[in-house]
Amino acid sequence: MRSVKILELRFWSRLVFLSCLVIPAVVNGQKGNAVNILEFRYGYTLPMADMQTRFGAANSIGLSLESVRIGNKFFLGFDGMYLFGNTVKEDVLANLRAYDGSIINVNGGPGDINLKERGFYFGLNAGKIFSTTKHKNKLTGVRTQVGIGYLQHKVRVQDNGRNVVALEKQYLPGYDRLSSGPALHLGLGYHYEHPRQNFHFSVMADLYAANTQSRRDFDYATGGPLDGKRTDLLGGLSIAYVVIISREQKSENIYY
Repeated sequence: MRSVKILELRFWSRLVFLSCLVIPAVVNGQKGNAVNILEFRYGYTLPMADMQTRFGAANSIGLSLESVRIGNKFFLGFDGMYLFGNTVKEDVLANLRAYDGSIINVNGGPGDINLKERGFYFGLNAGKIFSTTKHKNKLTGVRTQVGIGYLQHKVRVQDNGRNVVALEKQYLPGYDRLSSGPALHLGLGYHYEHPRQNFHFSVMADLYAANTQSRRDFDYATGGPLDGKRTDLLGGLSIAYVVIISREQKSENIYY
């Protein structure tokens, strides 16, 4: 676990360094003929590689803040998403189940338990919007982006009746299979800014690729730690409502 902590420290130090480069660009986005945009995003994702053996399709909600140069349409910023789904393929509670598959509660009856997917991604991104409109100062066109960040996911064990002793809060880390690691985010889509009205949106195809590993020392279902690296992939579609925070207005020439 010590090597894991060293790798995490290196990753976070590099991410902080990149943040120090990006933050001034975002904060001062209104300077130098640029614009700051805020995006509220909803997405639908499908797992691939190692992640598809643990989870099924999931939903996501996200937020991003970016500074876009009007002249060349390059942008820098932050983005993040919260991942949630109801399909868990691995039975993390196998050691608790009776012969009929139920889990007995303190009253001697079957417990009401759900397994759900929870996770998040956050990181830095950069990209370019290739204009497809005659309005050159508008952010309408094909959008490409790449980002680096951190992906985490786990199994949420939800005891609806709160009457299964083995699933009390202090025991849950032994079941949730918490995994995380550095990730790459690739995106391709279309960004639209209405030339006159306050109606802006983007539609994106996204791919998240992460090198993750278990963050728990012990897993109850397997009777030991979950060792080994994971290759977790997430592909999906997302749509965002775009809010323009600030846009530089060029001052008119005044003659005396």
